[in-house]
Amino acid sequence: MKTSIQWIGLATCCALLLTACAEPGGQALLEDYASRVSNVLEVDIRLDLPAAAQEIPALPARRDRVLPTINLREGVIDVWNFEQCGMISIIAERNSSLGKMMLPSQKMRYEIRFFQALQDCRAQMLALPAPDESQLGFIKRLENIYKIKRQNLPAEIWNGIYNSEEMSEQFARGKPAFALNEEATGEVQRALGQMHALAKLANADPVIAPEWLDNIEDNYYAFYSNHLGARLLTTLPMLIQVLDRTATAINKRLEQEPFCYPGHRPPRANNLLNVFRKYYAGQIQPYLAQVQREGRQWLQRHDEIMGLLPAPVAMQAYRLRVVSISAEGGLWQQWQRAVRRHTQDWQDILGQCNMMPKRN
Repeated sequence: MKTSIQWIGLATCCALLLTACAEPGGQALLEDYASRVSNVLEVDIRLDLPAAAQEIPALPARRDRVLPTINLREGVIDVWNFEQCGMISIIAERNSSLGKMMLPSQKMRYEIRFFQALQDCRAQMLALPAPDESQLGFIKRLENIYKIKRQNLPAEIWNGIYNSEEMSEQFARGKPAFALNEEATGEVQRALGQMHALAKLANADPVIAPEWLDNIEDNYYAFYSNHLGARLLTTLPMLIQVLDRTATAINKRLEQEPFCYPGHRPPRANNLLNVFRKYYAGQIQPYLAQVQREGRQWLQRHDEIMGLLPAPVAMQAYRLRVVSISAEGGLWQQWQRAVRRHTQDWQDILGQCNMMPKRN
């Protein structure tokens, strides 16, 4: 019978074997690539990837993300008028002890359901052929309530999405970069798609709650358990630093003296081509494609959601610097420029050596 120490040793060996077979972590992959380019060019490339990841702004504090709403409370006697619309149960739900402690996601879900019921009640009362005095008084109050809830709805949806702890985790700093060929993150992207659908309800007429609204917490679980966004916000600035500094090294080497001369290809050119094929084309390019695919979808969805809703001032600034895919000074456009520059400098040095790969 194996002792506990033997079992621990066996488990450790298995863990090491699994680690050895796993794809390299993003930071290690980038550092190895820059090191190999540096060696073959004989130009120093100094990286500080953790510092690069900390350069992007932190998500604004919760107090700067929340939008104020008008708190509407009906008196006990007045509430009973809603019985004719079948709304007593949904009103009681909010006034219960649990209803008063709703999390942002639950409050958003409630407000969407309440507004849908309210608009149905309003339509029902306005369709009365000959309302009596009591009904006319209720219709007047109903119009006022409808106006306030209509005004509140975009803020309620914003708060439900961006004032939640789960969504905050998507923007957290300090998470590891993507690994090469990491598993798909479809659950987060699907959840963002549903949040986008809710954002479109903010100005919809009529508001129709989707069938999956009662299962909205599944989306928040995906946001909390899969740190796709946070890892992307680590990966992009790291990549920008590596691509820019590697491109600078290539450009510096070309400015010193030609890497290859006409009719003469030195042995070091073959070493450069090997680095290009094995590490740039074999690892970095697939990594860039992975980040491009996941990153564009995640950022664009947030950009669209924030454009549909009344973002607070602090979040408008954050959107331009971090989330927007079109803002000139934003993170995504910095990344796009770094990719183009890096690609061009590789083309320049390989072209000088007449080693540019031919396109099929």
